[in-house]
Formats: sequence, structure tokens, C-alpha cells
Amino acid sequence: MPSRATLSNGLGAFEGLAAALLSLMLSYAHEPLVVLAVAATAGLVYGIASARAARKFLAYADLRQPYALHAVFSWPVAAALAFLVALAASRWNLVWGRTFWVWLFITPALLTALRVALYRQLAKMLAQGQLQVERFGVIGDQSAVNGLRVDPRIWQQGGQVVTSLTLPDGIAGHLPSPEIIANFARSCIDKNCQHVLLVGDLDNLEAVSEIVAPCRPFALNVLLYPRSVVQDRAINMVDIVPLGSVNSLRVLSTPLNDTGRFLKRSFDVVLASLGLLALSPLLLAVALAIRLTSSGPALYRQERRGFNGRNFYIYKFRSMRVMEDGRAMRQAQENDPRITAIGRFIRRTSIDELPQLINVLRGEMSLVGPRPHAISHDDELSGKFELYAQRQRIKPGITGWAQVNGSRGDTSTQDKIEGRTLHDLYYTENWSLLLDCWIILLTIFSPRTRQNAH
Repeated sequence: MPSRATLSNGLGAFEGLAAALLSLMLSYAHEPLVVLAVAATAGLVYGIASARAARKFLAYADLRQPYALHAVFSWPVAAALAFLVALAASRWNLVWGRTFWVWLFITPALLTALRVALYRQLAKMLAQGQLQVERFGVIGDQSAVNGLRVDPRIWQQGGQVVTSLTLPDGIAGHLPSPEIIANFARSCIDKNCQHVLLVGDLDNLEAVSEIVAPCRPFALNVLLYPRSVVQDRAINMVDIVPLGSVNSLRVLSTPLNDTGRFLKRSFDVVLASLGLLALSPLLLAVALAIRLTSSGPALYRQERRGFNGRNFYIYKFRSMRVMEDGRAMRQAQENDPRITAIGRFIRRTSIDELPQLINVLRGEMSLVGPRPHAISHDDELSGKFELYAQRQRIKPGITGWAQVNGSRGDTSTQDKIEGRTLHDLYYTENWSLLLDCWIILLTIFSPRTRQNAH
């Protein structure tokens, strides 16, 4: 059975080969060497990106992730480099001919369909335990060893327990000699294991150190697998973080690391600036229509709760005859008499939210994230659902994963509150730049985004 890395690289090579073969459609009217160079470039770059996506998929085989979108966005990079190869060869007819445009737009559709088919089959095989790409040895007491052998959380992620060293009292009791542990590590190597799982508690670090020492001569990953996980008690361990001269166990991580924050902020600033520039005629027309059809300002500010629980003032086009400040307000309902004629249209089309591009540029919001609620609603919903406050771990957005899945508008029932919150938490825990792009596309084109808008 291939390892996870081998299978990921194999999938990447297969998809890269498909991209290269599809690039050969350019060959019928052009010099073979130039076309081969273009095909090789496109195939190599796309294959590398595909292998990276495959590694993530095999680690977290969740089809809700936009893996198809990864393929769509990987192709322009591969095509751009192949395009440069064609330009370097001075084959302008290759670049601008009809065949080039067919290649540029048909190839990503075919590659995306291929990836969807491949990943669906892989997900099915993983769920049925037919694809075990990692092998484990286990050290622990008998109940822990038996539990891990049948634990679906292991084999549904492509893992297989193939050998074990049973300790009567677990790693907290009397430990075997270093020779016995070293022999077990050697047997793990002989059975092609990549990992050794030590089942114990976080206060057994001295025992862990004694077990790890005899394993050091062998190319194995030694992992501490908390007993509480085996016993189905919740625990959240993320990774090990260097802190001074020692290492610390991280039990909660920020949704975005430094690179993620930089990418998301850059994405927000560029698109918000372009959006304000491109939409300025529309924004002026809407502002004028509001002023001409009802008394009051075109824009108003309302206090909302944002990132890390800090309050800020959100900008909106006025769609009602009243301007509540957010501290005490009544949520809009269907056929709400407070909504103006223009207001009904701009709320249904979400045009009333466009001034929040200003909030994005100010750094108070992001283009994509959990929608911020008025202070009074935020306080109320926090009391109704324990997980609700976790939405503020990432900047609020103009649109979000909940909105494109139809969870917007009314929050009068517990199911609606939980549905919106769980969508927002899924986004927080699975953020990526591609997911942001996907949500923006769905916001523009998906009819589900406009469900429950009033």
C-alpha cells in the first residue's frame, strides 16, 4: 500500500499528465518542439499544484472543501507559465490562434471534472476503509490498543494499526526496558509503519521521554495520542510551538497565521479598492435615489460587534424610514412597513451593503466573513447558543459562507441561529483564499444567496 506522500505525488503526476496531454491539442498547426515545451510546462506546474491539493485532501477528506475550485485556480498559473514559454519561442500565432483560446478555457473544465471524479472515488474508498495509506504502531494499555484498532476515526482517514506493544498499566505504569522498546520500533520499521502512537495523558511527559529515547535511531514519527480521545472526551490539541528554550503544546490556534492574515488583507484591499472604483456610478445613483424618494441621509452608521469582540460602526445605504443605532433595534421582517420602496430593492439585491467596502478599507471588516449583527442582536444570540461568540475570532464580512448557503435574514428560531453559526464556524476553521474567491462567486451568481433577503 503506498504512503500518503506517494499517493499524493502520484495523483499530482496523473493530473499533471492529463494537463500536458490536453495541451497537445495545440500541436496540429504548430511546431512540435514548441508545443512539447508548452505541454511540459503546463503539466509540470499543474501537477505540482495538484500534488499539494491531494496531500491536503488525503489528510482531510471533506468534499465541502472547494477542491474543484483549487483546480480552476491552479490552471491559470500553469497556463500563464506555458504562455511565457510560447512567447519566448516567438510563436505569436500559437499564443493568439483560435486553438489557444480553446486550450485555455476547455482544459480547466476537463481537469476540474477529472479531479471531482478522482476525489469522489478516493473519499468513498477512505470512508469504506479500502485506502489505508498510513501504518501505525501503538504503545499503550490493552483497552487503548483495542480501541484504536477498531476506531473509524483512524481507518476512515486512511490509517491502519498493524502492530502494538501492550503495557499492563499504560505508559503511566512500569515501562519495559529500552531494548524492548527499541525492538518494537524495529518491528514497526519492518512492517512499513510511519508512526508510533503513545496513548497516555498529558502529565506523562517523563514516561514519554523514556519511550522516545530508544526510538530515536529509527525514522519514525512518535506521536502522543491523548487517552481522552480514545475515551471520546473532547480535547483540542493543535501542534507544538517553540517558546524560548522549550516547546509548548498549542490547544487553540488563531484561524489565520501571519501569512494568511497578510494574504486576506491584501486580497481585501485590492478588491475593495477596485470595487469602489468600478461601482462608484452605481453608488452615486443609489444615494441620489434614496435622497429623492425619502427624507433623511443616503448613508447611515450602525454600531456592530466585530473582530475580537470590538465594536465598530458599519456603513449602509439607508433602506428604512428609521435609523436605529444598533443598541436597541428590531430586526427587519418580511413586508416590514419601515422599509422604503427603494430600500426594498436594495435590500433584496444586497446593494445596501456595498458602502461596507469603506469598512473593509478601514480594516474593520473583510470582504468575506461572518456577518456582523447589531449589538442588541449579538447579545441576545450569544445567550441562546454557546458557540455563537466564536464567530468573532475572524473579521466580519460583507458576505459569508452562511449567506451563500441560504442562512441569512431571520434568526427567530434556535435552528436558524445554530445553522448560521455553524456555517460561520466552518468558514473560520477552514479559511483559504480560494474559499473566499468561491464565496464571492456564489454571492454574485448563486440564487441561494438571495434567499430570505427582506
